[in-house]
Amino acid sequence: MNSNPIIVVSLSVPPEKEAEFNAFYQHTFLSVMLRDCPEILSIRRYEELGTSGTLRWHDKKFLTIYELDTDKAIDSTKDLFDRPELTDVMREFEQWKSNHLRAVSRVTYKNTWSHPRVAPEGPFAARPFLLFSAEMKPELETEFMDWYENSYLPVQVADIPLWSACRRYVSVEQEPRRHLTFFESTDEYTLGRCMQDLRAPHRIHANYEWHRRFEKSSTWHDATNFRCIYRRPG
Repeated sequence: MNSNPIIVVSLSVPPEKEAEFNAFYQHTFLSVMLRDCPEILSIRRYEELGTSGTLRWHDKKFLTIYELDTDKAIDSTKDLFDRPELTDVMREFEQWKSNHLRAVSRVTYKNTWSHPRVAPEGPFAARPFLLFSAEMKPELETEFMDWYENSYLPVQVADIPLWSACRRYVSVEQEPRRHLTFFESTDEYTLGRCMQDLRAPHRIHANYEWHRRFEKSSTWHDATNFRCIYRRPG
C-alpha cells in the first residue's frame, strides 16, 4: 500500500538557540506553510532521540516532514517555497539559516514500498521511528533493493512484531539517489524494545547476510531514532 510523496527538511540548531528557533519555526513558519500551500496535507516535526548527556546534543538533528496530497504535487515542490505569500517567513528563515542553522537540506521523496502492516491513524502521526538512510552504488542498487524489499524486510518485520509500520522512499531529482526506510513504533519504550530485538540471537544469520550485501552495495548510510515534537493537523 503506497503512501503520498513527502518533502523532508533536515537541520541542526545550536542548543542555546533551539527554544527561540522552535518558537518561530513551529508557531509561525510551519503554520504559514500549511495555510498557504494547499498541496500540503500535513506537517510533522521530529527531533533526534537519545542525545541527552552525549556530544550529539550539540549537533542534534531535526526533521520536518511535509506530506503532499498527490504525486502530481512533486512537480511543484521546486517552487513551493518561493511563492509570494511566503516571502516574509522565508526571509526570516533565511536569516536563521545564515546565522545559526547547520546542515540544512530539503529533499523530495516518493514512496516505493510499504509493508502491509500499517498503523490505524495513518502515516506520520506522533509515533517515534528509526530512520535508515542510504546511498547505493548505481550498478548494484537494483539488485540490492530487490533483495531488501522482497526478502530481508518482510522477515525483519515478522521477527519484530512491535514495529507499527515500515515504509520506503527514494529521492526525486537528486544524485546520488537517497533511500529512506522508516521503521515506526508506538512509543519510545517500544522503539527501544524493537532496537534490542533487531539483535536477537535468532536474527544473527539475517543480520550477517544484510551486512554482507549492504557493505558491498552502499556508499553512505545513517541510522537515527526520532520522536515527534510537532504535528498539524491532527
